[in-house]
Amino acid sequence: MKYLLSAVLLCCSLPAMAQTPGVPAGKDIRSQTPAELVKTAADLQQALVLQPNNVDLHVKLGFTYARLHRIDDAQRAFEDAVRLDPRKAIAQYMLGLIYEKKGMKAQAVAAWQACLDNAPDAHMRETALKHLNNLKQ
Repeated sequence: MKYLLSAVLLCCSLPAMAQTPGVPAGKDIRSQTPAELVKTAADLQQALVLQPNNVDLHVKLGFTYARLHRIDDAQRAFEDAVRLDPRKAIAQYMLGLIYEKKGMKAQAVAAWQACLDNAPDAHMRETALKHLNNLKQ
């Protein structure tokens, strides 16, 4: 599973890594070392104390945990993002992958359907539809 999530992170367009209040500017998480990722996760957690309803911070934390292969933590971060904004397609996308790999079929179907319904681009919708079709077989 760690390889699939790593591949998704490399292929999938990440949310903008723009400066977020409380989070130091840094390089893209795709090129960070494990030590840098741990620091990024800590910075994002600290920023979330100040901005607990910031959906983008939850998404960035989810991607950071995924890069660290901390899949349960990534799942919680993406679930928090979806709780705050059910239309956040990238969080639904990542939850679809996580749930599917964990064998949580009903949750995966729901996440992929939400991703399909809310995805801003055709590639993401196409991927969601493929996963839905595979899960419904």
